Amino acid sequence: MLRSVSSYGGNRLGHFLSVYPDKAGTKLDSCNLCHSGGSYVDGKGKTVTLGSCQWCHYSYGYDSSGDIDSTLNSYGMAYKEGGRNVDAVNAIATLDSDGDGYTNAVEIAANRFPGDLNDDPTKVTAPLRVLTREQLLKMPQRSQFMLMNTHKSEDFYTKYSGVAMDRLLSKLILPEATGIMAYAPDGWAQFHTLYPDPDPLFYHVFGKYPKAMFYYDEQADTAKNITSGWCNYNTPKAIGKINGQKIKSAAGLKMLLAIKRDGEYLTPGVLNVSNKLDGEGPFRIVPPQKIPGPPDQKSTSDSQDVIWPFDANADHNAGYSSRSATIIKVEPLPEGTTDIDTLEAGWPYVDASKIVVYGNIDPISNILEKVMDLQNTINAMSPSDFTQPPAQQLLLRTVAKVERNVRSRRYEDALWKLQTEIVTKINGCVSSSETPDETDWIESCDTQKQLYWKVNEIMVLLRIVA
Repeated sequence: MLRSVSSYGGNRLGHFLSVYPDKAGTKLDSCNLCHSGGSYVDGKGKTVTLGSCQWCHYSYGYDSSGDIDSTLNSYGMAYKEGGRNVDAVNAIATLDSDGDGYTNAVEIAANRFPGDLNDDPTKVTAPLRVLTREQLLKMPQRSQFMLMNTHKSEDFYTKYSGVAMDRLLSKLILPEATGIMAYAPDGWAQFHTLYPDPDPLFYHVFGKYPKAMFYYDEQADTAKNITSGWCNYNTPKAIGKINGQKIKSAAGLKMLLAIKRDGEYLTPGVLNVSNKLDGEGPFRIVPPQKIPGPPDQKSTSDSQDVIWPFDANADHNAGYSSRSATIIKVEPLPEGTTDIDTLEAGWPYVDASKIVVYGNIDPISNILEKVMDLQNTINAMSPSDFTQPPAQQLLLRTVAKVERNVRSRRYEDALWKLQTEIVTKINGCVSSSETPDETDWIESCDTQKQLYWKVNEIMVLLRIVA
């Protein structure tokens, strides 16, 4: 389950779930329900776009000193104006907060965001793949010794191993993909570009990172200075290395989906008593430094008269490294699709050592799964459900032809068959009234609609590749 780290969001989600308890664990059980992302222009004149969690922290602040209204979407604003309580959730159910033609209640029932104009019941869940740790371990593994430089916490050197992100995504993403958003189960999210970007805030998926060197000084070593040190060198790979020595990496440094640290599986993430994330596994998305440098003192330390004092402009790559990553969203979402329902894709995925990749990726495996589901649904129907006896077998034969077209990559042919030979036989109740029309093959409007929306999902996914 996605859990908000914000006391503001956490309390309000409690009100929402009191009214809609069945939405616990779905994508609606997250900060995105009421909050939107945003953007700002940095000191270099570049527009920086942030997800809802990062935007709230940037605009509203960890100390709640900012303007909360600037972080709210239309549903969140309606909730705030209604009183920010259970009564407000009930009162705004009949509104169409985002103006997409569907009431908030209808969108919530369909697991769509009521404050997002681009997310409505007609949209189809974007293509997705679920990967287990066992599957990832069968891919070529890569190890990297590197510095993890933090702002406020202890810096450390370590050896991560796992799958290079470019290898993981190269066979999945479509040409239109522009970047990824990595999500942790506590609702934290981080954006990465696909290709190198000069902005130091954007760590890239494809392409190597610059070579680094090893920095050591006893003053920084936490083993030598327990109270005043700030860098942990307690990793076997650091033994024998000296200050200024180049870190050898024959294959170059890359962004990793890390599975192990110093040879051991990453410790699974948990929420501590302060509602903060402890641990970093089972997977962590680890970018090396774009601008290699030494481990600098903590920003919170009063002792800055040291060899490497805190440098606000230093490359603090650890802060852009997603701990306990369970979701990788490839942006932008294809036309006609929406975000996945994150039911069982948050904390249960931590427990099961799984990660899901979704969005602008190859949809074929999902299409075939949905075609099989359509076949099973038609097979399970009774002959009495049809207006004429041959209709059931005719539908099944047409679906079988669609499957063959998909497997042979004749996507346009598959789409045409669905549109002309199936949709026209099951759309009377959808396109006109609650009564089947003369060309329909299905007697029951409820059954018609069930089949229609299953077919519609397949057609939306087919249009991505057709």
